[in-house]
Amino acid sequence: MGKNSFANRLSGNIIGIVSIIYLVALVIIAVLFHRIMTDETIHLSEQTLRYASQMYLNLIVVGAVGLVVIFFVCRRVIRTKTRPVTEELETTSMANERMESELNVARAIQMGMLNTQFPEQLYAMLCPAKEVGGDFYDFKVDGDQMYFAIGDVSGKGVPASLMMALTSVIMRFVAGLGLPINTMLERINNSVCEANSHGMFVTLFVARVDLKTGHMEYCNAGHNPLVVIPPDAPPYLLKAKPNLAIGLMGDFHYVGETLDLKPGTRIIAYTDGVTEAETIQEQGIMQFGNDRMLEWANGITPSLNEKVVVESLYQSVKDFAGDNPQNDDIAIMSLKV
Repeated sequence: MGKNSFANRLSGNIIGIVSIIYLVALVIIAVLFHRIMTDETIHLSEQTLRYASQMYLNLIVVGAVGLVVIFFVCRRVIRTKTRPVTEELETTSMANERMESELNVARAIQMGMLNTQFPEQLYAMLCPAKEVGGDFYDFKVDGDQMYFAIGDVSGKGVPASLMMALTSVIMRFVAGLGLPINTMLERINNSVCEANSHGMFVTLFVARVDLKTGHMEYCNAGHNPLVVIPPDAPPYLLKAKPNLAIGLMGDFHYVGETLDLKPGTRIIAYTDGVTEAETIQEQGIMQFGNDRMLEWANGITPSLNEKVVVESLYQSVKDFAGDNPQNDDIAIMSLKV
């Protein structure tokens, strides 16, 4: 908003209203004056009529001058009285612009933290509900071994993005130590608990896959179940042993699991922004849910590349939600063994 735009609009509206009232009063006076002059029941001398005519003209001139005076007086008074308001609005506008600029920088930094050097067999995307968010993914290829992770911080916006950055840094450091998956999560959990003073938590799925044999070690810390799409069987949700989300309690013992994947098996990892996407139907508010997720997965053909698969799921969620705004961050990852 411009510095004087508020005052200009306000003064214009008030001056317009005052001018209309002034003109209406002027017209009423003129009509009454005219009726007195033309009323046959009232006998006026010629000199009186000439004097009255001169007064009628003077009334018009005075009215015009009065309008000009009203305009300038009202404009000056309104600008003086509204100066604190306009200055406050200008300050607020500048603060909002500065905050928007800082959030855009924060978004660029957050996106820059994500690994986008995708190998042929993996692709991922992140779409925050706000400028910044708490969903994240990560992966690392070391020979035939691929480590990947996907997580979701409680809440949205700036606090979630800060916790996301903290968890990502800790996770990357621990991933380089070559520890068993469950031990990795225990180290990550203890480090996050030490730095977590606001009671936030992170759901996290971490896995290591041998791309040659298809053997996968994984641990699910309160995250959504992955979708597994075998090459010769219907898709299914990967069941996992219950583990606490990261950051809730220190020294928690995480339980890891293993799974042998056939060649050509595809794994879909995602955050709850996918399954909890909402739309309004005749039955009420409906969520995308696990059933629609499996229905979508059943239509994925083996020949599709991972980028197409990820974009297909995201588009299915958008089509389902329709005009409903995105109410949570969305992260999606597809990996083909």
